[in-house]
Amino acid sequence: MAKFRFEDLEIWSFSIKIADKLFDIADVLESKKLFRFADQLRSAAMSIYNNIAEGSGSDSNRDFSNNKF
Repeated sequence: MAKFRFEDLEIWSFSIKIADKLFDIADVLESKKLFRFADQLRSAAMSIYNNIAEGSGSDSNRDFSNNKF
């Protein structure tokens, strides 16, 4: 199966690990009835790796590196 460009990036793999930890924290917040904070945290966690993936979809290497930073 073909890999996407971002799947080879170490930072993308690291962002998935961070997101897992943030989702665990969001679960704790939700158990304390802090639903809005939990939702915001989950959304921010997903935004990290989604932005990396989106940036890797650029046509040129220059555009790709501009989106990474």
